[in-house]
Amino acid sequence: MNARIGRTIGTPAAAGGLLLGLSACSSVVTGDDGKAQITSTVQEQLGTSANSVDCPDDLEAEVGASVQRNVVMPDRTFDVVAEVTSVEGRNVKFDINQV
Repeated sequence: MNARIGRTIGTPAAAGGLLLGLSACSSVVTGDDGKAQITSTVQEQLGTSANSVDCPDDLEAEVGASVQRNVVMPDRTFDVVAEVTSVEGRNVKFDINQV
């Protein structure tokens, strides 16, 4: 659950966890919620805010589902993958790791 971004992203303390509003048809982590979690995790781990995080689509709330996102920092750009590790009711947890 470790990534190399100068410091570690994806440690247990930095793993994403969101409560979802579930519908009868499907459950997802919306692009906006994913963006907020990735932005927060990057800031916590690197000590600086991202200029932008590209999250155009949703992440399916099922174990193993993943999406790749582009993170733009003041001094560099890199991609991360968010992968769902558990779904318990409305609580979805996922790892965020640099590609």
